[in-house]
Amino acid sequence: MYLQFIGLGQDVDYKKHIAPIVASKCNSCHTAKKKESDKKPKAGLALNTPIGIRSGGVLEPGDASSSEFYIRVSLPKNAEDLMPPPDDGSPLSTKEIAMIKKWIDDGAKFSSGSAGSLSKIPAGLDARKVKSMPAREPNADAIEHLENLGATINPVSVTLSEYLSVEWISTYYKTTDKEIEQILHLAANVVEVDLSRTKVTNDGLKHIGKLGRLTHLNLNRTEIGDKGIEALADLQSLEWLNLYGTKVTAACMPIIAKYRDLKSIYLWNTAVTSNGVSTLRKALPDAKIVRDTDDRASRFDDLDDPGKFDF
Repeated sequence: MYLQFIGLGQDVDYKKHIAPIVASKCNSCHTAKKKESDKKPKAGLALNTPIGIRSGGVLEPGDASSSEFYIRVSLPKNAEDLMPPPDDGSPLSTKEIAMIKKWIDDGAKFSSGSAGSLSKIPAGLDARKVKSMPAREPNADAIEHLENLGATINPVSVTLSEYLSVEWISTYYKTTDKEIEQILHLAANVVEVDLSRTKVTNDGLKHIGKLGRLTHLNLNRTEIGDKGIEALADLQSLEWLNLYGTKVTAACMPIIAKYRDLKSIYLWNTAVTSNGVSTLRKALPDAKIVRDTDDRASRFDDLDDPGKFDF
């Protein structure tokens, strides 16, 4: 019985038990790229970080027998799909397989299990300070904390696992400024945020305005207005902005005009005037500015799926 290898009732800790196994048996093939010259992880699956494992589609927390991660390492030694392949390294030991099974069956937790272990959000945090922070491996406790608040968190790509997308998909209707503020525990990692249909307010956008690496922001069908855009004035890396159905007017166009990297902005169903759009087009001649629901713009009508970001 596999429990005998780790002690009956003993918890399996990701950092102590699982990460060393993955490092020695998996990472030679399944490591996210850190620079352009690095080879891509095999099968597009990066196992060297928690966020890579979580987003790889190989885990069914609570059910090892349905988890590809466990299935592949526990196949017979002569199986074609056994991982790691015999010619790439030695197969996992019975003890290592047992620990992986118990870890997954127990919920496949990566964190320490306590949001109380998170440091307080620095009072003086701003976009400039965030942009100067190193983007290291995302804090697993912070990810679990946000997910417990209803957020969905994924890396933007398998080759950029330290950069995250945060969205509230099924809990948007009860997501307030209080929950949104908790993004700042991952401030150095967050580059995409979807707050569509949430209860975010103009005041709540001050938290988003501190995300110095933010490139994509979806605010469609929220109650934010010009004051909220003022709180985003320091987001100089912003490339994509969805303001469909918000209360913004032409008064905030001078702020948006300073987003020199902006490639796409959606202004359907807002009070932004034609003059406001003209001003924006002069300041950002290469940006796609979608304001009207005409035939030319109709291909952008699914704003719940931000293209996912369409340039």
